[in-house]
Amino acid sequence: MTFLIVLLALFVERVLQQQRPRRQHRWFDSYCRRLSAATFAQGLLARPWGAVFALLPLLAMVAWLQVIFRDLGSLSGFVFGFVTLLYSLGPRDLGEDAEAFVEARDNGDDERAGALARQLCLSDVPLEEPRRSFAVARAVVVLANRRLIGPIFWFVLFGAVGAAAYRVIQLLAERLQAEECPNIARRYSDELRHVADWGPARITAAGYAIAGNFEAVSHAWRTFDYIPDEGPLTEAENLLARTGLAALDTFPDDADEFTATEAGMHWEPAPPVVEDALALVWRSLATWVAVIAGGSLVAALA
Repeated sequence: MTFLIVLLALFVERVLQQQRPRRQHRWFDSYCRRLSAATFAQGLLARPWGAVFALLPLLAMVAWLQVIFRDLGSLSGFVFGFVTLLYSLGPRDLGEDAEAFVEARDNGDDERAGALARQLCLSDVPLEEPRRSFAVARAVVVLANRRLIGPIFWFVLFGAVGAAAYRVIQLLAERLQAEECPNIARRYSDELRHVADWGPARITAAGYAIAGNFEAVSHAWRTFDYIPDEGPLTEAENLLARTGLAALDTFPDDADEFTATEAGMHWEPAPPVVEDALALVWRSLATWVAVIAGGSLVAALA
């Protein structure tokens, strides 16, 4: 049943886009605002694993519903698991965002392409091509973990409560970074996000090795060295960027090889790094879906 739920959720995510929920999570925004404003909650979040206790009521409810629906029958458990996983993906569709950027870039709509690039990268990006496309390609191989593989990884391990836990942990860390709350609370919520991302990031990187240049990814992984600083923990993001770009034989320095000539001369189009990055993500995801299918088959025959 796990394989069928994952397959159906990905089908709705990629094919039935009109039926896909918007997943704005406004209810969770209100929950985080109350946490950041309440004195007791601030004291709780300022303690190690305080974020876990802050999320415990929500996750306990999901776990209780998971047991209830499973006891009602396999169909009820299937529907609950599917809905929970579908709401835990995203919240935005990675393929749709990346394809919209490519379309705007190729049509010469720099303003829209820049806005889409900033939305994907969650930061300022270079204005000129091809550096902007390289930044978006980097964001694609990083966000594949957070939007797709992370929720699926925890769903396979723990069911609906695992996928829901991953999403609310990510949302809490993002919201507290934007709220007025003690820095220590932001740090502990970010460390919890780091823990939730550790396993999925390595599964994603392994998928990049299988679906791309295995030797390049192996070398990039072996030589990866992360030293945390005072800001948010970015170990998973840096690992995925390094291995994802290595899988494509695409490195940041390659951007120097593609430059536009001066006005009035021939313009060299940006290399298809975004398209290649997106294709790598789909190949990697297909690999892990096949692994889940094999595992489900073995479990059914055992």
